[in-house]
Amino acid sequence: MSLTQSARYLLLILVLAQAGCGSGGSVQSDEDLVCCNEPPPTGLLIAADNEAQFLEIFSQSIIEDGEDYLNNEGNADVFLATEDSGRSYTTTYTLEASVDEHDVVKYDGDHLFIAPSRSMDCCFVMEDFSRVANDGIEEDPDSPNEAERGIRILSTDSEEASATLVSVIPVDGDLTVEGLYNKDSSLVSLRSSSWWGTFGERFSASWAWEGQTSALDIYDISVPEQPELKLQIEMEGGFVTSRRVDKHVYMVARHTPEIPGLIRYPSTQEEIEENKVLLRDLTAAEVLPTVLINGESSLLVEADDCLFMDKTNEQASARYGFPVMTFVIAVDLESESMLGASCYMGSVSGVYASENAIYLTQAEGYDEESRTLLHSFKASDDLTYQGSGSVDGHLWSRGEVDFRISEHAGYLRVVTTTQTGPWGSEDSIDHQLSVLQLSSQELMLNLVGTLPNANRPEKIGKPNESLYGVRFFGDTLYLVTFETVDPLYVINVTNPEDPMITGELTIPGFSDFLHPVNDDLLLGLGADENGLTKLELFNISDMTAPYSLGTHVLGDGSWSHSEARYNRHAFTYQQYDESTDRFAVPLTVYGADEDDYYQQNRLYMLQLEGKDNPAVTTIVEVGYLKSVTDNWWNNGPHRSVFDDDAVYFIDGTSVYSTLWSNPLEQGGPF
Repeated sequence: MSLTQSARYLLLILVLAQAGCGSGGSVQSDEDLVCCNEPPPTGLLIAADNEAQFLEIFSQSIIEDGEDYLNNEGNADVFLATEDSGRSYTTTYTLEASVDEHDVVKYDGDHLFIAPSRSMDCCFVMEDFSRVANDGIEEDPDSPNEAERGIRILSTDSEEASATLVSVIPVDGDLTVEGLYNKDSSLVSLRSSSWWGTFGERFSASWAWEGQTSALDIYDISVPEQPELKLQIEMEGGFVTSRRVDKHVYMVARHTPEIPGLIRYPSTQEEIEENKVLLRDLTAAEVLPTVLINGESSLLVEADDCLFMDKTNEQASARYGFPVMTFVIAVDLESESMLGASCYMGSVSGVYASENAIYLTQAEGYDEESRTLLHSFKASDDLTYQGSGSVDGHLWSRGEVDFRISEHAGYLRVVTTTQTGPWGSEDSIDHQLSVLQLSSQELMLNLVGTLPNANRPEKIGKPNESLYGVRFFGDTLYLVTFETVDPLYVINVTNPEDPMITGELTIPGFSDFLHPVNDDLLLGLGADENGLTKLELFNISDMTAPYSLGTHVLGDGSWSHSEARYNRHAFTYQQYDESTDRFAVPLTVYGADEDDYYQQNRLYMLQLEGKDNPAVTTIVEVGYLKSVTDNWWNNGPHRSVFDDDAVYFIDGTSVYSTLWSNPLEQGGPF
């Protein structure tokens, strides 16, 4: 073979090798990567090589935390459907149809499961009640007792709209029940010592998570009168949130280890140096959280299981690590076992879950420099790290942050807000939509589309309008912004690379919560210009010209408030038949009569009538249930479920009922 022939042959081999590695834009498989002898992708997050590196990262993060505190003069960093189940009863309203969410009330069509109200545990220790009574202070007859603090199981009779208590599961007085799941014959209880409850994910200050405990309990409820504890998991770390996908429950917790002698808030450089000396002798076992599974203790993860940012990646944070660790654990309900756990040494500010993945969000920076990092973990037994990405702006805390993120058809859509100037200035905030796609080759969430952009510069919202209601529905995004009036924006995301504003409607008041009824109708829940809770129905059949079908104001007082405006679980919706839907909205009404000011907790029962003809669909008020207890011990949370004609209203742990066909007859409290 001549030299020229040899060169040509070598070139052919190289070309074929390149082709065999999946070039040309196709998705590479693991086998493709092996064939090319290329190193596996690492993405933004990488695992510690060994215990020494893990301890180096953790110790350095504590030192940086202390230096930040010292340099900032003591200012610590703090970042800020129901779907019809196919049966005749409703279940918990969720963001994603295929992803269940923990809640204080669950229903299986035969039994109500009710966790004790969080208001019972807010801001003081429950075990002090007995001490106070024994000290000679008159005990409040309306104060919570141990029975009320247990998980109540009630049998229901939908024909009579009645309920009967069949058992109570005792609750450890040191931990608060965050919520429940029910599936088949299993009941899951999530408990935590974190006093902030569901708002824990909003707190990024590292030391707030020190000394916290989270727990997951699985009960066999095949015999509801005799629930049997089958699995108990207790771990170091404060509860953040959870999700259930089929038989798997994913619980997210954050942990900051307690280190004796460590100066949390150093005031001098000398104290920082003292911390450095103390940290030199740390072991991984002293830093990593422990877990008790049915009483047997072990480390939740190993040092080399913990991920941190690769500083060589262009999207990496300036910080080396973070002294608080975020964990996601996977629990199998069928085998009643913990399957695995992931560990991230970073400042997580929120969580979103789809059927396919758990996303951890991380807010960084301020003003125009702000951004949000997103880290994806596969919703699987081992919670494999899938990749990370970055978008401009923050998710912020107004309204339900969860609604600002949606995974659909292989794309992740995120709505963020950026502060562009001082508050009160002519135009101080911008809102933007970002669309990302996961690249398995790079372990990255790559940005593929934004709005506004150079070709579509129109802003989302008028100057200084805050973002209220947000809802993705398939390839459409609905947004409500507000300052003095309520503009509803319709954004078409059919082409992820070129999203566009297609329609806009301006009306008085605003909507916090948006519920897509169908392709033609959108229901909004918010407030009118007088501070009363309102419902507004929109015709969205023409994306370019949405219009209001009218409003319906709830309540008869001087002011009202609905928990459903900021907690989707308080809203109940059922597709009743082709022309009618039923839904319920809890309402606290404030007013004054001849005698005094009053406060009433109600559940309003409403219908959408004529929804098969969207041009004439109307909201009809059927009636309301009223809680007979107005003391603050029992003021929520508020939930409801439908079962055929029966309606159950849960106020705290008390249950009230009626028939949809006869709302004037009320039963309870049960």
